[in-house]
Amino acid sequence: MSAYQLNDIEVRYGQTKALDISSLELATNQSTALLGENGAGKSTLMHLLAFIQKPNAGQIHLQGEAVKDTLSSQQRQKIGFVSQQPYLLTGSIRDNLKLALKLQHIPRHLHQPFIDEALTIVNLTDLSDQDAATLSGGELKRAAIARAIVYQPDILLLDEPFSHLDQRHIHQLEKTIQLFAQKSGKTVVFSTHDRLQAMAIADNSVNLVSGRVTSAPLLNLYHGHCHQQQFNTGQIVVHVAENKPEARHIAIDPREIIISDQPLEHTSMLNRFQGRLIQIAEETGHIRLLVDCGERFHAIITPTSLNKLALQLGDTVWLSFKASAVSVF
Repeated sequence: MSAYQLNDIEVRYGQTKALDISSLELATNQSTALLGENGAGKSTLMHLLAFIQKPNAGQIHLQGEAVKDTLSSQQRQKIGFVSQQPYLLTGSIRDNLKLALKLQHIPRHLHQPFIDEALTIVNLTDLSDQDAATLSGGELKRAAIARAIVYQPDILLLDEPFSHLDQRHIHQLEKTIQLFAQKSGKTVVFSTHDRLQAMAIADNSVNLVSGRVTSAPLLNLYHGHCHQQQFNTGQIVVHVAENKPEARHIAIDPREIIISDQPLEHTSMLNRFQGRLIQIAEETGHIRLLVDCGERFHAIITPTSLNKLALQLGDTVWLSFKASAVSVF
């Protein structure tokens, strides 16, 4: 049984179609990342999953049960939701957790063990009596997660949990999400624009582009027009394997991009661009490079390749990839 099953979903804002999903299934007892750029429909989809917004058309099943106009109290207790900009009430973190338990009608004798467990998971036990108004951005996000999981829901929904956080708090939050998923074995769905982050902490991912689900990778995503197996972004022209005049997007898997310090010779790769290396970052045992070739490309290489090429920021590099590595949609 899936956690969610969505069929023929449409959400419109005036004449604009924000979501158009024919079918989507989210696995139970696993973590799933909703991936997409700003405006892709991630928050709208999150609001549907939390049942704080209704679709204009379509049907949503929650744990195999079709949801009618409103959730029953029993169904509501199955879901914990943390908004993109969570708000805690006046008082301590512990006060906020007590109120959440009270609103969900959890028996009073369970309050203390439930609160202690939630605080342990988010690593806020030492701050449990601190006024919520004094928390940092990262602490606030973790406190909001504690409030969402304190009544032990089957599903935890996190809308852009990593937004507006520095790198230290991002790492803390990633560990919190992983710990909850592993310790509880429950369903976690979170939204993000960072594909590598999703790969590191989620079991599955759902890619959204302009309100539609796509199987294309989203790290190197470009908009433009396709003509005779060439895609023009307005900055560069990319050779593609498919001629789709109606297509408006392409995406290139960063693992399919070859980085070199000289243009490759005797290669069948049609796409070759010269650019400047503007970022080097370590990501889950690999190296992520950001190269400006008119468009900015992400590429993933091994630490061994980085050392062999002796790359430094500002270096001129060449990137090459096959036309078949380009997803067109």
